[in-house]
Amino acid sequence: MDIDYPSGLDPYAARQHLLHHTYSPLISVQASHNADLHIQRSLNNSNVSFLQFVKPYGNNARYSVPGQTFKITNTQLITKLYPSFPIRFELSLPELLSITRANSSQSQSQSASASSAKSSNASDSTLLPLFSISSLELLLKHRAKEKSEVDTAGDLDEDIYLNFFTKIITSNKLVPFETFNHPISQVFAIDFHNDTIDDLRKLIVDFRNFNFPKFFQIDDLLIHVFILYDPNVGESKDVIEFQNNVKKLLSVSSTLMAIPQGQIDLEGESAVSVTINENSTIEEDLQRISLSQGSESLKVSHSIDLMIKKRLYEYINKFIIPHMEKKIRVWDDSVLSPKKSITGRFFSVSKLFFNNNSNSNKSSPEPQSSSSSNSAASSFNYQENYYHKSSPEQTIRKLADWSLILKDFKYAYSTYDLIKKDYTNDKAWVYVASTQEICIVSLLLAQTQQSNQNPNLQEDSTPPPGASQQQPITSAVPDRNTFRKIRHDIIEPYCDNLLYTFKSRFNLRSYGIKALLVFVELLLCLSMHQNSSWWWNDLIEKYLFKCIDDFERHLVNGGQVIRALLFERLGYSFGKCVYLGQIETMRLVERRQREVKVEVEEGMYMNPHKIRNRDVHFSGLTKYKKSSLWYLLSIREWLELKNYKQVGYLIQNIQCSFNIKELTNQWYDRNDLLLGFAKRCLIEAKESDESKVGPDQNDQTQLEGT
Repeated sequence: MDIDYPSGLDPYAARQHLLHHTYSPLISVQASHNADLHIQRSLNNSNVSFLQFVKPYGNNARYSVPGQTFKITNTQLITKLYPSFPIRFELSLPELLSITRANSSQSQSQSASASSAKSSNASDSTLLPLFSISSLELLLKHRAKEKSEVDTAGDLDEDIYLNFFTKIITSNKLVPFETFNHPISQVFAIDFHNDTIDDLRKLIVDFRNFNFPKFFQIDDLLIHVFILYDPNVGESKDVIEFQNNVKKLLSVSSTLMAIPQGQIDLEGESAVSVTINENSTIEEDLQRISLSQGSESLKVSHSIDLMIKKRLYEYINKFIIPHMEKKIRVWDDSVLSPKKSITGRFFSVSKLFFNNNSNSNKSSPEPQSSSSSNSAASSFNYQENYYHKSSPEQTIRKLADWSLILKDFKYAYSTYDLIKKDYTNDKAWVYVASTQEICIVSLLLAQTQQSNQNPNLQEDSTPPPGASQQQPITSAVPDRNTFRKIRHDIIEPYCDNLLYTFKSRFNLRSYGIKALLVFVELLLCLSMHQNSSWWWNDLIEKYLFKCIDDFERHLVNGGQVIRALLFERLGYSFGKCVYLGQIETMRLVERRQREVKVEVEEGMYMNPHKIRNRDVHFSGLTKYKKSSLWYLLSIREWLELKNYKQVGYLIQNIQCSFNIKELTNQWYDRNDLLLGFAKRCLIEAKESDESKVGPDQNDQTQLEGT
């Protein structure tokens, strides 16, 4: 038995994508027209903007500087070094808010036309879905078709499922109940040769005068400037003087980016290919496909590529991380510590008891005139479902989110658990649901965090492509009582409550789907990390069933690609479920290897007609048959889509239960059964491909002969 069987997306790769695409700093970018023109002339591409150019480089786990390290100090003054710290570049904050408001207005108009009576709770209409399920199915069908036409079946399924998971967790929607998509920094990009300080001042003033939501804390935003210049034009001292004037006159820090313009060879070996769909949402990908914008990559010269990576590395290390650390320390001292004190707890209890009547009244529908009297008892706005930006509840939530971004998972969990009680007392149900979700996430991230072989570097870095992503087990397996407390006291009740809130209270089914898929991948990580798949497998199965049910309820004909991917993940989960300890597993594998070596060394003659003993080392300790069942159901969906390369990939994962090498006389190879039908389809597809390739190969052979 192969210890890596069955094959599929490694859960730790999904964990890294979760940290990179969801729980990472969001940076909003606003570039001047001259800055965009500067980039277009440098790349010889009139269709690219500065944001599109800089966005891929935010993933410094992929586009890294040699030997880069990021130093992060937590609230206990413990410093850790990380090999990567990705950031997400997005549209400027006013543009993001304008898109959100336009979608909200459209949703309200549709709901108003659908029903004549206005809803009693007007706040529900302002909360939009995280993503469109039908759009996701459409995008996945397109991606699966592209992969089947271009790629081989080696990593086909892994790419499709990873794309599916990444698109679900990737979002730039601003919501009041979590701050992961609230920008940490606002970057203004200007051109040194054509923009002046007055132009920059106008950009900053217009930005600060924008009508931001009342829950957004603009005072915590780090303002920064990227100054683009051509090193071949003018002198460097003029650029440095301009940078100093920006700091002196506007009190804004800046970073210089030397990007030459003119004729640059982007077709030679020195050119670097950079993907432009890094961290893109479902809507952005569909728009790019519908407009047929050609290549999904940019050609960048090696010198510009190295320069931008170094400048962003400097920007993160010198500005982003220190800014977040400083804010966390300030919030911890001024807001969180007083709340943890005895006096703070006393006032919390007194608020709960002495404001009982007002709280109960606020939970029921009331006219707008009563909102002012309610705000005296609580800072939560029940009409629009948000806490004011100056409230301690909003600040503490932001403190916990930033701590999670800085990978202080235990501190983040304790902070979430503390503020969740205040949300419950105020009946801020959407805040409660979101906090319960991140409580589970931070707990599982802390349980699956592992140390690198280098004592100075921590994990959470993406391994290079093609490298094994299996993580070594470095911690002892907790006892059953710890497992029972984590599962029955935290994960299961929290998950049930947040699903009820998202689906029944606010009709946000997509948020529940995202939470379930994140829990599944982190539980798979926990099963691998602590070799405890026997404890979590039924919970993973339950959550995947709920995801399938949610998708089936939304799509009329059912999502074939989504259903196939979830069936495949069920097969992967059961295939990795082994009722053995790590030591016993390794002993059995080593014993089998010794037996094989002895047979080879002695050179014994093996009778090919002799009935060999069955391998009973793992009999009854695996769930390969149930895993094969789910893989066959996934194969059925791909057969309907005529994606035979995907079928050929998945069929390799049932070889421990069935003979997949050839058609046999076994019952499962009958014409009217699924496996036999799949085998025959693969044979016909292979013959069809050979017939198409054959004439071309013959012509090529004749040309070579002449």
